[in-house]
Amino acid sequence: MRTTHAVCSRGCRRLGEAPTVRSQGAEPPCGNEPGGGSRRRRRFGTSSSRPSSRPPAPGSSSPARHCSSHQPVSGADPQVAVVFNGEIYNHHEIRRRMLVAGRPVHGRGDAAVLPAMYAHHGTAMFAHLDGMFAIALLDARNRRLVLATDRAGKKPLFYGTTPDGVFVFASELSALAQHHDLDLTIDPDAVDEYLSHRVVPAPRTVYRSVRKLPPASILVLDDNGIRTSTYWDVRDHGLDPVVRWDDAVDTIDRLLRAAVERRLESEADVPLGAMLSGGLDSSLVVAMAARMRPEPLDTFSIGFAEAAFDESEHARAVSQFCGTRHHAVAVQPDDALADADAVLAHMGEPYAFPSAIASRRMYQLAAREVTVVLTGDGADEIFGGYRRYDVLRALPEVDPADRHRVDFEALQAGDDLATRYASVLVDGVRPALKEHLYAPAFRSRVTETDPAVHLRRRLGRTDPSRSDLERALQLDFRFWLPDAQLVKIDRMSMASSVEARSPMLDHRLVEYVSTLGPGLRLVPGNEKALLKAVAERYLPASVVHRRKQELAVPLESWLTRLLRDRITSALLAEESLGRGYFDPDRLRSFVQAFRPADAYALWTLYMLERWHTSSARPDAALTAAQPVTTRGSV
Repeated sequence: MRTTHAVCSRGCRRLGEAPTVRSQGAEPPCGNEPGGGSRRRRRFGTSSSRPSSRPPAPGSSSPARHCSSHQPVSGADPQVAVVFNGEIYNHHEIRRRMLVAGRPVHGRGDAAVLPAMYAHHGTAMFAHLDGMFAIALLDARNRRLVLATDRAGKKPLFYGTTPDGVFVFASELSALAQHHDLDLTIDPDAVDEYLSHRVVPAPRTVYRSVRKLPPASILVLDDNGIRTSTYWDVRDHGLDPVVRWDDAVDTIDRLLRAAVERRLESEADVPLGAMLSGGLDSSLVVAMAARMRPEPLDTFSIGFAEAAFDESEHARAVSQFCGTRHHAVAVQPDDALADADAVLAHMGEPYAFPSAIASRRMYQLAAREVTVVLTGDGADEIFGGYRRYDVLRALPEVDPADRHRVDFEALQAGDDLATRYASVLVDGVRPALKEHLYAPAFRSRVTETDPAVHLRRRLGRTDPSRSDLERALQLDFRFWLPDAQLVKIDRMSMASSVEARSPMLDHRLVEYVSTLGPGLRLVPGNEKALLKAVAERYLPASVVHRRKQELAVPLESWLTRLLRDRITSALLAEESLGRGYFDPDRLRSFVQAFRPADAYALWTLYMLERWHTSSARPDAALTAAQPVTTRGSV
């Protein structure tokens, strides 16, 4: 019986690299014998490769990527080793505190403070870190492995156990999936949730044997097994009902400025820029950063030929106002299909937000000039910036202009918050269409197809004393933000060796805003009213009060005019029709009868199929599904 357990870690983002696994002992790290044995004696090993935002040394052969800290990192105790992906913004402060505490930090760089922090605080150390991180810490003396993620979930961490009991983890799913002993049976429930939300929500991944570690989580693996806990939660900061409007605006201004300054100062020697869409959030971050830098910032944006989606003119206007060096790139319809495979390869699982294509192009543009960028991401989830919040507030009444946002058939299922929110949140394949398309054999393997059931479980982790809208915001911070938005930012930025920093997600700012009552935070008909009041101090009114325009691509137009034939061919190919998810005749009818209103459903189906053909390992399959006989012709 094998006794070796191994761990793997990947901080690097290069496509096609398998995770490195090191174990101590005579046996190879992976075997073919079945079995589990989570309580067996373990031997551990770690390996890491981490990209750095610092410029390369002179003569370096790899200008875009090298390691700022040699990892694993150890401190005074050689029995403790750490591998880490991300950035610790307060590492200088931690270094000073550890010296006062009699635990001097050995080594340079932010990773070097982590062993000393563990020696001083144990697993309570993560609450003292300010940054974005996925951390793996091996305590060999106590036979313990600790994994942890940052508060917002900016940095991913995946883990699983092979059939013979080897525990594996990685910061990229595509790297972990290359572990040759990992069982890659597809999880039907994960596919179902993906079809609803266009992402696979944590803790699931598309693979049944692999899980995502949620934000602000700690996983401990030792001889007693695996246990997880959370060290921070946005709901833990109670309501302060006496805050006045002016005081709230002043405090948000101060906290956001400090967050921007920390992200500028943590590595003052690197080429630094900012993403600038021309919207409120990124424009405010750029305006604050521009006042703090003696030299002009480099800013980056994208544009489209379709005027309704193009913000490049607004971005240029903000750039001129703030005095930045602006760079822009246009995204064309052909980019959608050309980039789809690259997006899926970096995601490691199905992901159907076409805005990832725009993000990828923006970060590729930024990589020509800088290695670190500031972004405005997170403001919508913190300050209530999505239109769906106003729609949810008004239900069952719906403004005619918002009727396309509501699934009225799903709304008939009940009047609780989960049902109402699902009716405005689900924008992939709606429940009735899923039920219509599913093959009976696949449907029998899905536990629950109603997305309201999954939202109800997540709402159970919000504060029941808060209003429905506040609970929706708490849910979005724990679900929508990390699983749909931050995953896109992390994968697309790191794919171009650019580090994205999000001042809006500073935990002090998030904690403060979460204490504000709905009268301040959620003003009917005035999305992000508090943030607009702050922005008025830095930007022209024409920028602050311009109608919100989310980062999106003109998918309906592209699918109707330019991409439809190629997507139709992919979905109706024999291989696609035989996957086992959908009834072939019903899928064929839906695809051939395409309507612009079905654009996101069609794209969601297409990205599932493209994942199978371009990124999934060949043995990734619904193993219990029977071959499907297709009829007719495409």
